[in-house]
Amino acid sequence: VDGHDLSTTLKLSPWEAALGAKAPVTTLDGEVTVTIPAGGQSGQRLRLKGKGLPRKGGGGEGGGARGDLYVELRIVVPKTLSEAERELFEKLRDESKFNPRDGE
Repeated sequence: VDGHDLSTTLKLSPWEAALGAKAPVTTLDGEVTVTIPAGGQSGQRLRLKGKGLPRKGGGGEGGGARGDLYVELRIVVPKTLSEAERELFEKLRDESKFNPRDGE
């Protein structure tokens, strides 16, 4: 909680982060579906406007009646892999030119 704004974490698989996805997020009003853009990064924050705590009198900064909900993306890697999954990751490693240590 930060004033009227709320924060939550959304765990994503590596392929959801790379390819983009739709994922459920729980808000004060119930579950909503969030669109994750392709190339999503751990630590990236998505803003769900008006999904935070109510403001007194319904006014406040920006004229909104509620704060915002910030969804922080966290990429999670499987702890164990099936043989097929391992083969796919090895193929991706061999085919990809991506090196996360090279910067952007």
